[in-house]
Amino acid sequence: MNLLIPEEVRDACVLLARHNNQSFIVGGGIRDLALGMQPQDWDLATDARPREVEGIFKGAGYRVVPTGAKYGTVTVYINGLPLEITTFRVEANYRDFRRPSRVSFVSKIEDDLGRRDFTINALAYDPLRSLFCDPYHGIEDLVKEQIRAVRDAGERFSEDPLRMLRAVRIAAELGFLIENKTKHAILRNAELLRNISAERIRDELNRLLLSHHFYQGLDNLLELDLLFAIIPELKEGWLFSQYHPSHQYTVLTHTLEAMRYTPSNLEVRLAILLHDVAKPRCYSRGDDGRGHFYGHNVVGAEMTEEILRRLHYSNQVIKNVVMLVREHMLELKMGPAGQRRLIARVGDEMLPRLLSVRLADIMAHSSSQVVHSLKEYDHFIKKLEETLSEGGAFAMKDLAINGSDIIEEIGIQRGPIIGKLLRMLWEDVLDDPVKNNRDYLLKRAKNILKRNFHR
Repeated sequence: MNLLIPEEVRDACVLLARHNNQSFIVGGGIRDLALGMQPQDWDLATDARPREVEGIFKGAGYRVVPTGAKYGTVTVYINGLPLEITTFRVEANYRDFRRPSRVSFVSKIEDDLGRRDFTINALAYDPLRSLFCDPYHGIEDLVKEQIRAVRDAGERFSEDPLRMLRAVRIAAELGFLIENKTKHAILRNAELLRNISAERIRDELNRLLLSHHFYQGLDNLLELDLLFAIIPELKEGWLFSQYHPSHQYTVLTHTLEAMRYTPSNLEVRLAILLHDVAKPRCYSRGDDGRGHFYGHNVVGAEMTEEILRRLHYSNQVIKNVVMLVREHMLELKMGPAGQRRLIARVGDEMLPRLLSVRLADIMAHSSSQVVHSLKEYDHFIKKLEETLSEGGAFAMKDLAINGSDIIEEIGIQRGPIIGKLLRMLWEDVLDDPVKNNRDYLLKRAKNILKRNFHR
C-alpha cells in the first residue's frame, strides 16, 4: 500500500535508513492516512537511540530539540515541519497516572506498539518499503469502525485514566463505536479519572464538544459514568422530573436534548451543558402541582463559574459562559428599551451566541411548547433586528457626552458622582435613543444633580 507521505517525512526515514536504522510512521498520523484524512501531526518511531537521532539530524543540518529525551523523544524540524521521533520503547510503573517511571528501549516495533492506547493508534508504516505493521489488528478495527484497547483495557486505563476520556473523544471525532470489553473496562475504572489534572480533562472535553459526533460523545460520557466524574453537579439533574407540561424530559435529559440544537461553538455548548445545572437546587412545587425553578439561572451562573474555574478554563471563557447561563431565560416579549438594555449587558459579539442558547433551550421542550415559543422567538428576532438597525447608545462609551464634559460644563469636581451621573444618563438613552444628544444630556445632568445630589 502506497500512502501520500510528505517529502519531509520520507526524507527523515531515508536519513535514518542511511545510518542503518529502522523507522516507521506511527500514531494518529498513520491512522488518519488510512482513513483518507489529512494528519495534523507526524510521529516517527525508530530503533535509533535518542542521542543517535540527535546526532544524525544535527549532522545533516536540521534543527533538533530534545523535547522528551528521558522518554526517548526528540523533535526534528525539516523545512519548518516538526517531526516527533521516538525510540522504540516499553514502559512500566505509571505512578502519577500519566507518565511511566521506567522506560526501556527495545529493538522491535511490535514491542513499542504494545504500549499504545488503542489498536487504531497501534499502527506503524514503513514508507520506504510500503510496509504496514499491525500486530493488534488496528486496520480491522478501522474497517469495523470501533475503538478497542490494546491488549488488556483495564491495564491501559490504570496506566493513564485519561485514555478513557480519549476513547470517547476519538469515537466522537470519527463516528466510531467503542468495543464492548473496552466499554466495560471504562465502567470499572471511571472513578480513576478523578486522578487526572483539570487541564488535561478540559482539553479532551473541549475537543469532544467540538467534534462532528459530539452528541454521541456526550451519550457515551453518560453511559460510561465519565460525565459525572468530570462535572458531578450534573448528576443532581439525572432522573429529576420537572413536573411541568412544557417539559417532557427530566432535567439532564432536557440538557442533553438541547445540545442537539447547538452550533459548533465551545462557549455555546458549555453554556447549554450547564444552563440548568442549578434546577434541582431551586426546585419548588406550586399549589397546582407544577414544578418551579425560580432563580435557577442566577444560581446556575454561580455554579457554572465554580465548575469552569475547577476545570481551569480561561477567565474570558468563564466570563462569557457565565453570562450565557445567567441570561439564558431571555424574555422574548421585551420591547425595544428592554432589547437595548439586553444588548448593552451582553454586547454585540455575544448576542448571537445568547440567541443560539435560547433557541437550543426552546427546542428541548414539549412539542406544543416548542411551537408556541418558536413563534415568540421569531417575532423577537424581527423586533431585535429593527432595534439594531435603529442604532442608539448600547454602551456607555457611546453617550454623546463623557465625564470631562460634565466637569467642564457643569463645574463639579471629579469623583464617584460622575460615574453615577453617566449611568443615569445612559439609562435614559437606553429608554429613548433620541435623547443621546449633547444639549439634552447636559441639561438632564444638571437637573439630576439638583434633584438627587442637592446641588
